[in-house]
Amino acid sequence: MAQLQNILIDRGYITSRILAPQQDLKSGVLRLVVMPGYIREARLTEDSDDYLWLASAFPATDGKLLDLRDIEQGLENLQRLPTVQASMEIVPGETPGQSDIVINRRQERFWRVDASLDDSGSNATGRYQGNLTLSLDNPLALSDLFYLSGSHNLDGNGGKSSKNLTGHYSIPLGYWQLGLTASQYDYMQTVAGANGDYQYSGKSKNVDFQMSRVLHRSGSQKTTLSADVLAREQRNFINDTEIAVQRRQTAAWKLGLQHRHYLGNATLDAGVSYQRGTRWFGAQPAPEEQWGEATALSKILQFNAQLNLPFALGGQNFRFTSRYQRQMSSTPLTSPDMFSIGNRWTVRGFDGERTLTASHGWYIRNDIAWSTPLPGQEFYLGADYGEVGGAGSETLVGKHLAGGVAGLRGQYHRASYDLFAGIPLAKPDGFKTDPTTFGFSVSWSY
Repeated sequence: MAQLQNILIDRGYITSRILAPQQDLKSGVLRLVVMPGYIREARLTEDSDDYLWLASAFPATDGKLLDLRDIEQGLENLQRLPTVQASMEIVPGETPGQSDIVINRRQERFWRVDASLDDSGSNATGRYQGNLTLSLDNPLALSDLFYLSGSHNLDGNGGKSSKNLTGHYSIPLGYWQLGLTASQYDYMQTVAGANGDYQYSGKSKNVDFQMSRVLHRSGSQKTTLSADVLAREQRNFINDTEIAVQRRQTAAWKLGLQHRHYLGNATLDAGVSYQRGTRWFGAQPAPEEQWGEATALSKILQFNAQLNLPFALGGQNFRFTSRYQRQMSSTPLTSPDMFSIGNRWTVRGFDGERTLTASHGWYIRNDIAWSTPLPGQEFYLGADYGEVGGAGSETLVGKHLAGGVAGLRGQYHRASYDLFAGIPLAKPDGFKTDPTTFGFSVSWSY
């Protein structure tokens, strides 16, 4: 009986019981009865912030079998918003086999502001980037999230610029989540010509509808299936005259599977996704399709994995992080879908002004971080390696990069920062980059 009871508990049915009714055991048969534990009511405490439709975010609803996984999912949905804190208590109901789920919920406020500054841009369109984000938490009482984010270069005298505007809305529905993200990016740079300078500019618009479903969760694992529908439009100009042959209007769908596993103190994330280009929403063939060089009907397979392992050594706290990303494609890809290495987001140690780009590729990033005696501050060392191949790699000066980085990052009250320096460890002859790359990012949240 104890073993069967433990099976129920492991599967989340923590209020269901295995009972042995009165019986004659002389027959050699043991009869057991399962007494299911139901939810009589899921409710907020009287002193909770009650601007919330609980049934939308909380899958543990009245009359259902009490499943701890439903409660965990509901708390995760409530606390996805940084301004919300939630806890719960299971109390006996009025009749045997019934329980009430009592939730205490606090929402500090309904809005947040985030500002940041970094040097992640390019010399051609503006190195220093400022960003401002306004977020609304739970605006429709559905544990939903809306944010509007804008960025702009802070350097340049009118001869170069880059700006981006992004809007996002998402809502949890039990084990489901729906989201919509739209963005527009504009850039301009001045190019020297034989008869004078001219302005080369571009504009791209992206829309991404996202839907995901938690397929399985336990005390140590969670598996999520996701589906995206994407649309993109890109246009380029010379002195305000559009370059018609460079216009792109594409669409695609994407399926993904993501898994998280807690292994003691370590956390392992792994995922796979497949993206297929389509002709939906008026999408047009890519300009490269005229010569068979590439296609917008892409077939892209991606893998990702990340390990986060905290450990102690010599009385000091450390954290090892390893991240792996890989892309494969059975079709030659257009430039927006290609895989690139050689910047602060892929293989570090390079200035990002030039990258190695092709249809296939992979990289691995490894960090060891030491928690300094100053609270919330850590010093880290990183070593990265990456390769590209397939269509588009034939004319590159090489196919691999390796780089190293050292940095200091942390947070103090509402501010956070990351300061780093990197160097190339291995690169092809002819691949130009600074011998040492310095970078920073600072942010403030309220």
